[in-house]
Amino acid sequence: MMMRKKNLLLGCFFIALFFSVSVLSRFLVLTVRVRNEPVLSDNIEDFRKFDVAAEQLEHMGEWSDSKYRRLAASFLYNGGRLGKEDVLCRSFSWYNRMLPDSVGKDYQKAFQSLLADGVYFPVGEDFDEGASVSFSDSWGGRRNYGGDRRHEGTDIMPTKKERAYFTVVSVSDGVVEKKGWLNLGGYRLGIRAEHGAYYYYAHLDHYADGIEEGSRVEAGELIGYMGDSGYGEEGTVGKFDVHLHFGIYLQIKGREVSVNPYQILRYLESNKVGFTRK
Repeated sequence: MMMRKKNLLLGCFFIALFFSVSVLSRFLVLTVRVRNEPVLSDNIEDFRKFDVAAEQLEHMGEWSDSKYRRLAASFLYNGGRLGKEDVLCRSFSWYNRMLPDSVGKDYQKAFQSLLADGVYFPVGEDFDEGASVSFSDSWGGRRNYGGDRRHEGTDIMPTKKERAYFTVVSVSDGVVEKKGWLNLGGYRLGIRAEHGAYYYYAHLDHYADGIEEGSRVEAGELIGYMGDSGYGEEGTVGKFDVHLHFGIYLQIKGREVSVNPYQILRYLESNKVGFTRK
């Protein structure tokens, strides 16, 4: 009987030792890993791809500093991406707690700049005829007008290919920094949001009344109408289908970079401002 008890205690001891070693080993692996995570300034190209599923953004709920921190940790934990099936780091997880502020805070700030101000999808919903829009992830696609280059935004394509039919609204509150003609973008607007994101709206047919450089706009405010302007001198139209080119730019360590807006547009897609012409 005594021998059986001793064997049982010895077995429990080795089981506890096994789990202790396993936990310690995992802790040491995580410690080494978080110390080797790349700082944002060395990881800009991966960050620009913004491979973060809209479903994960929706799962976050109402944004707060802790949510941006959690998103940053989850992005790094999953190797610079966050697919819809990937695991979100819990706020109290070892990885999140051990991630150095010297690494995590820059990612946290960048995610906040991208996500804190966006409220509305940039194209209005048609209440008259029920025409719709679609978009795909065309980030990095080749373009050849003006030289060999890569696409740095998302093209939102309408089913009704009529100039000035679809309204374009401001995604966020902000200030109009740029208005006017660009050979590539046609009639375009650039609006700076409070947390630093620069929203770019290109190929407009014309602007809404009162939209001028320096004007303050509110999220959902009409700023222009979808068109097909661009690829030539001012007033050029008809070089491509009617659509809105939508881009997002951030300042990261003194460098302005474009960020793939596709998943952010998916995230905002359910929140549209309706329009009617009646």
